Amino acid sequence: MKSRIPLLITAFSTVFFASCNLFDKKDDKNKLEEEEKAITKVDVTIDTSNSFNSLFIDSFTVRFILAKNELDDTLTNRIKSFYNSRNYQYAWFSKEGLPEHTISFWNLLKNYLNYSKDSSVYHQWLNDKMERLISIAYIKPKNDSLYQNLEILLTRYFYTYSDHAYRSNPNFTTKSLEWYIPKKKLTLESMLDSVLSKNGQYADEYAPHNPQYLKLRDQLLKYKQIKDNGGWPVVNSKVEVMTKGYSDAAVKTLKLRLKIEGFLNVEDSMLTNLYDSELADAVNELKKTYGYKPDGTAGRTFLKDVNIPLEERIQQILINMERMRWLPGNTADSGRSIMVNIPEFRLHVYEYGQPAWNMDVVVGKEGNNTTVFTGRLSNIVFSPYWNVPSSIVKNEMHGKPSAAYLARNHMEIIKGRVRQKPGPWNSLGLVKFLFPNSYNIYFHDSPAKSLFNRDKRSYSHGCIRLKEPAKLAAYILNDTVRYSAKKVDSLMRTYKEKYIRVKKPIPVLITYFTSWVNDSSVLNFREDIYGHDAIIAKKMFLNSVGTSYSRQKAIRDSIQRVKDLAKRKDLHRKDSIAKQRKRDSLRRVNTPTEAKIEKDED
Repeated sequence: MKSRIPLLITAFSTVFFASCNLFDKKDDKNKLEEEEKAITKVDVTIDTSNSFNSLFIDSFTVRFILAKNELDDTLTNRIKSFYNSRNYQYAWFSKEGLPEHTISFWNLLKNYLNYSKDSSVYHQWLNDKMERLISIAYIKPKNDSLYQNLEILLTRYFYTYSDHAYRSNPNFTTKSLEWYIPKKKLTLESMLDSVLSKNGQYADEYAPHNPQYLKLRDQLLKYKQIKDNGGWPVVNSKVEVMTKGYSDAAVKTLKLRLKIEGFLNVEDSMLTNLYDSELADAVNELKKTYGYKPDGTAGRTFLKDVNIPLEERIQQILINMERMRWLPGNTADSGRSIMVNIPEFRLHVYEYGQPAWNMDVVVGKEGNNTTVFTGRLSNIVFSPYWNVPSSIVKNEMHGKPSAAYLARNHMEIIKGRVRQKPGPWNSLGLVKFLFPNSYNIYFHDSPAKSLFNRDKRSYSHGCIRLKEPAKLAAYILNDTVRYSAKKVDSLMRTYKEKYIRVKKPIPVLITYFTSWVNDSSVLNFREDIYGHDAIIAKKMFLNSVGTSYSRQKAIRDSIQRVKDLAKRKDLHRKDSIAKQRKRDSLRRVNTPTEAKIEKDED
């Protein structure tokens, strides 16, 4: 079973291709105007206790900014309706920073503009401010004039973009945009019921026209039934790894656990304590859905995923359904395209929306997160230099490296910048692939090949390392005469940097999906490696449960607290000893000697 994300790339390709064919229609006077519905009333049931966002904008401020921008009545009413439905909570900014959906929309808007050249979705001031904010690692938005104007302008272009990008879709309604950004926290149970009964924001009329969204929604019924039947048991193993031939009560529990989720089809009477071939096969199928290599064994790390509570899996599906809202609709004209799903550690190549091939990748480790964005792969650089980021020079090379360090690592300083020379020692390997973006992220080869043998691969400084870079280079250049496999290999080993422009730039999408349905209609789950799920869960649910990230963070924080306490105790002990020594020293200075005492007595 190949673990792919079907139709996601088909969906996202609309941004680049389908939209290009729509703009010629913008002046079509024969096009019927969409009938506008009545303005939504203010939802007074939303307040600070249950709002998705704790940052609110005054209704007078909204009206003032709308008047200042001199928008037409239709767009003005749409925006008023949008904020009425949210009881005037911010949609695009929160006190914690830039929400995930804001970055997703901004990337869609930029790429739409890039391909369409439609100036009606471009605003110079908005562009400059947003690019600046996105480049900052951590921001703390305030309810001031800057963020108020940015908020209303983003909503304006949200509607303008949607009008243009979806105008040919007869099922699209402007009213559905009021439901794209969550407004109100619900309990996990009530949201699950709303999804399955298709009420409120989960009504069919508000659902995005995205196959993955609908497939995830369909999966929820299965997990709701499991929940209603009592959930699944926890598997506690006494050994590091359970393998074929091992016998223990934990094996029987594992069999029951797999049967409940549908990976093992046997009668209850056949659930024995023996780890047999049938169980090994079932374990392999489950391992594939979790992103492990199918070796037929059940180790402790794998069992941690097996033991994730059912409620968390339901929460995970609901969170990823919200992410799917930000993928555009389908198109038949998608050409070649590339997608990387960060939690999956996998790159997928698509041709006309259909999976072509894929490869393993290494993504950024925590603290050097690989960013979600869209772009176009336009250049390949063979035998590249590595211009070492100043942050790495400062934090990992302790400032300016010595001459010996530079020589040992094949580095040099050019115009005050440290760079590593081309060659097998180079941290970028023998080739890199550029798709210009605000985050300075690209694909590249890597000399650290052993990392690709691991199931979970988040080790880089933020860029994406490829397992088969030569294969991707030959595929992109698509010229077997000038760039045969042999020629590509030669260019990678000349150790002289060479740029080659790609004739037809290829769309690239970097995503963060921890749950999706693959080609075989099997639901996949992955670890929340950057904590994005944990952040959204707290904003979406009144009774959110932890994620793999939040649990691990809690453990790390607990260990750090113990270390900090031990350090404080050690410092206190040393301080006490120092103070006691000082007191003893003063006592010796101020105390008369025995001889002096006797003399005084005489």
